[in-house]
Amino acid sequence: MIKIYGASDDLIEIEGDIREEFYLKSDEDGDFLAFSDGTILHIQYTNEGLWRITPIFKGKAKYKKEYEAVSGDDEEYSDIVVLEEDIKWILHGSEWAKCLG
Repeated sequence: MIKIYGASDDLIEIEGDIREEFYLKSDEDGDFLAFSDGTILHIQYTNEGLWRITPIFKGKAKYKKEYEAVSGDDEEYSDIVVLEEDIKWILHGSEWAKCLG
């Protein structure tokens, strides 16, 4: 199981079977996280002070949005996503491409 959420205004937190902390690289456009099961997530810290996590592609893992942030004024200012699968690796980056065919 992997839990993904944002913290402060520049940290992407990973908890569970893999524990890691990534720094947000792209303030305006957000970043991408790719997982060994095929899942790709877009994560962004918005101008409203919210962390938004959006699935770009759902892989084999069971995807669950555990919490959706409502206000940057709350202590809970980040979406929380859980992937339930045996994730072997996570790739963090700011660009992605897909096959058009």
